[in-house]
Amino acid sequence: MSAAEGRPRCRWGGEAVLRARAEAAGYRRLLRARAAEVEALRGAVGALHRQLEGLRDRRSGELAKYQERVAELEREIGAAEAEMARCLREYPALLRLRMALEAEIAAEMLESEELRLGGLVPP
Repeated sequence: MSAAEGRPRCRWGGEAVLRARAEAAGYRRLLRARAAEVEALRGAVGALHRQLEGLRDRRSGELAKYQERVAELEREIGAAEAEMARCLREYPALLRLRMALEAEIAAEMLESEELRLGGLVPP
């Protein structure tokens, strides 16, 4: 009988070792699966960071465009206000001129009417 044959086989010990090995193999598989999930999530996080940077860049560009448009509109408002102020300054002079022309037209019409009725002789 050889030494290996002479030793009594421990039934529970061999099964425990097999179970422990199977359990360890299961944990290794689980660990590999989790490591793969972590890598996939890292890739997703990286992609989201890149997407976020792209959105920030685009938003910055749009913001600059809108700020330029606001500045342009403010310049247009300033020009319109200046034009309105100029018109308000000219209005009284134009009103006086209109009144003077209306008075002159009324005088001419009155003179013409008097001539028509024969009251005055033309100069």
